[in-house]
Amino acid sequence: MLASVKDSSKNRMVRKYLMLATALLLTAAAAIAVTLVIEDRKDRAMAQEIEATQSELLAIGAQITSIKDADLTTPNDFIAAYAQVEPLQKEYDQKLDAFIKLYNVARERDSHRSFFDLQRLRGTHHPESWQRLSEIISLVRQINDVTKREISVVHAMASLSEPERARFWHEQFLPLAAQEHALREQLQIVGQGRATDSTTQ
Repeated sequence: MLASVKDSSKNRMVRKYLMLATALLLTAAAAIAVTLVIEDRKDRAMAQEIEATQSELLAIGAQITSIKDADLTTPNDFIAAYAQVEPLQKEYDQKLDAFIKLYNVARERDSHRSFFDLQRLRGTHHPESWQRLSEIISLVRQINDVTKREISVVHAMASLSEPERARFWHEQFLPLAAQEHALREQLQIVGQGRATDSTTQ
């Protein structure tokens, strides 16, 4: 009788521990599932924000490029064209800053993913893509900086007399245009053909 009471007491104790262990495992599994869902939603929201900003950036860049790549032959053509480029470039600059901030946040998030993160589990975690995008951003920034300098040169050129404009254009503007062209070619190579002249300044 005493042995059966002890066995019964042991069985109850084992069942309690099993129930407690099961409850803890279920709670942990539920917590992990909720965390994965929340992180996935954050990732999707950030991806949509990056995509929207990138789309706006590409649209403005295409407008700037179409103006720059028009048949401009004289200093006066460039003065008129860059009067149209300047407001677009300011907007482009703001969008580029916003895109870079989003990129930095997304890259930081990606570098701290846990082993059980959905991006890793789906196989969409690609650190080499971040490196390539970093190179693309660096080149786009350089092109943007050259565009700002071109605008500045064109402003200075506009204040000169006709004979001085041609000399100033050859000495000051054309080297910047050559630098921009070289950067565009680099960008196309880094982007493996995806980044064409129509999508960047």
